[in-house]
Amino acid sequence: MPEYKCYWRVVNPETKVSVVFGSLAARRYGTDLTLWGALQGRGDPYRTLLREGVTSYLNSYNSLQFSYNTIGVILHMNWALMGSPRSVLLTALRFMRANSGHGVVSCKFTPCK
Repeated sequence: MPEYKCYWRVVNPETKVSVVFGSLAARRYGTDLTLWGALQGRGDPYRTLLREGVTSYLNSYNSLQFSYNTIGVILHMNWALMGSPRSVLLTALRFMRANSGHGVVSCKFTPCK
């Protein structure tokens, strides 16, 4: 994790998901889950949404050309959480595509110099 320290500018790995994404996320994921813990999520569509949402959130702070701005990431996360399981999967897929480089700029999660 130290090699990615430069990406944690506005928040840190111990910041709670509920602080970043608000009350809808708190209801779904609880109030103790950290952003670092969210990045470990696998298997469940809601955990996938959260993992990709946190990655998009970090990317949005580190690149003005990223497909989503920071507020957009939060809004899309909350809209997905208010919707159906299908909307959760679609939003996770859209975040995943943005994080993989589809759109204007790719994910910049490469080790810091």
